Amino acid sequence: MMAQAVGSAMRQIRKNRGESIVDVAEATHTSPASFTKWENDQTVPSERSIRKLAEYYNIDPLELLALAYPDKYAPLQAEKLEEAKIKTIRVEDIFDNDTVLSYNDKPLSATAKAMISAFISGMIVNRAE
Repeated sequence: MMAQAVGSAMRQIRKNRGESIVDVAEATHTSPASFTKWENDQTVPSERSIRKLAEYYNIDPLELLALAYPDKYAPLQAEKLEEAKIKTIRVEDIFDNDTVLSYNDKPLSATAKAMISAFISGMIVNRAE
C-alpha cells in the first residue's frame, strides 16, 4: 500500500521543481517511459534508481526508499528522524574561548558567556559532591 505513494512523491518533487519527465529522465539516465510508469505507480523503481533520483534532487534517499520499500527502509528512516531530534552540546565546548554562544541567532556578549559558564561550572561541582 505505501509503495504506491512513491510515484506520487516523485511526481510532486518533479513538479515542484518545474521539470518535465523528459528533463529528469535525461538527467538521471533513465527512460521517460520508465519514469512515467514509476510516477503512475505501475512499477516501483529499483533501489539504485531511487538513489540516483535522490542524488539528482539533492534529498535523502531514505525519503523515497521508505515509501518504495517500507519493510526495509521505513524503520531506518524513523530511526534517522529520531536521531535528528537529539542535539548534543559538549560542556567543554561552552568553556572553549573559540565558542560563540548565541540565543535566537544572536551572539551573546562575553559577560553573558562568562555567567553561563560560571553557572554550569557550579552545577558540575555541586553534582560531583
